[in-house]
Amino acid sequence: MIKTIGTAYKRDDFTREAFYDYWMNVHAPISREAPGLRGYVVSEVTRRIAGELEVEAFVEQWYDDEEALERATNSPAGQAAWADVGNYAKTTGTFWIAKQHVIIPPPIA
Repeated sequence: MIKTIGTAYKRDDFTREAFYDYWMNVHAPISREAPGLRGYVVSEVTRRIAGELEVEAFVEQWYDDEEALERATNSPAGQAAWADVGNYAKTTGTFWIAKQHVIIPPPIA
């Protein structure tokens, strides 16, 4: 299993509340329709502890493998999700493909 991790920045004309409202109620339902998407987590940053990176959130999405990620990205739902990002967020985020090494599994929410 792999996951993508990305940074998310609200558009300057959005309040923090409007940014998350749009993401949760408009964008997330579009994104969740991508085929092969096994998990989708938005981590809201409440404060920075150290370092220089300023970000509103991190987004994580899990897939069986890179081929599944490619299929999801190129699907109509994946394309619709990417096209929607600019409606509420800056499109300057950074994204990575990562392999997870779980030390202690997080509690199920």
